[in-house]
Amino acid sequence: MISVSNLSLRYGKRVLFDDVNVKFTAGNCYGVIGANGAGKTTFLKILAGELESTTGQVVLNPGARMAVLKQTRRTA
Repeated sequence: MISVSNLSLRYGKRVLFDDVNVKFTAGNCYGVIGANGAGKTTFLKILAGELESTTGQVVLNPGARMAVLKQTRRTA
């Protein structure tokens, strides 16, 4: 299980998201949806440990592992 508590991210005065609380439980499949620029990829980078949040914490159950498949961009 991954637990997110009181997660916030700010860039200067701009608040990307604030006070996010969610639990991702084993055996379920989740999707993150939102408008362009809403912070979906940034949120996932925080979950993966690639970025630090302004406040809050992400907790992975002891002994659990997380795998990340990077997003790629194709150019024509």
